Amino acid sequence: MLSDRVAQLRREEDEVLEGEVFQGETVTGEDLQDLELTGVTFLKCRFVDCRFSGSSFYQVKIEGCDFSNCSFTDSRWKDCTLTGCKGMGADFRASHWRGCRLTECALPMANFAQTLWNDCAWRECDLRQSLWMECKLSKWSAAKCDLTGVSFFRTPLKGVDLSTCDIEGITVSETFSELRGLTVGAHQTVGLARILGIKVEG
Repeated sequence: MLSDRVAQLRREEDEVLEGEVFQGETVTGEDLQDLELTGVTFLKCRFVDCRFSGSSFYQVKIEGCDFSNCSFTDSRWKDCTLTGCKGMGADFRASHWRGCRLTECALPMANFAQTLWNDCAWRECDLRQSLWMECKLSKWSAAKCDLTGVSFFRTPLKGVDLSTCDIEGITVSETFSELRGLTVGAHQTVGLARILGIKVEG
């Protein structure tokens, strides 16, 4: 059990969890802060009101898990895969991500403010009304994702291709500077025109 292993680590004044597999567990109200997880796999686990703040995830695989409303603030992620997960309202503020792949995940209303991203890819994910304010996106890609109502306030989108995503109702600053260098499809231009205050007829 994850709770037992974490309790053991705390007693031993250790913070490293390596190469273990946790499947079908429900973890409630657990303090999982400041841990280092390397090569760990989570399969169909549910986390309720858990705190992962300050924890590091290296080559971690998370499949079919639910971590809705959990806190991952100031966490570090490298070479991880998240597939088929739920994370509605999860808090990822100030987290750092490198070399990660997120596929078919549902994280509506999640908070990604002030996060750093390098070489990460989102595929077919639900990110509706999530917050992406003051982020740095380097080699960040999103394909066939639902970004309806997402806030990209003060997050430069230069070099980002959202042509296959739903970007209806995204919000940016009054200067619209976030949109410079963004790639979109022809079918998305009418929606962006509304953001810019341009009336399109015909």
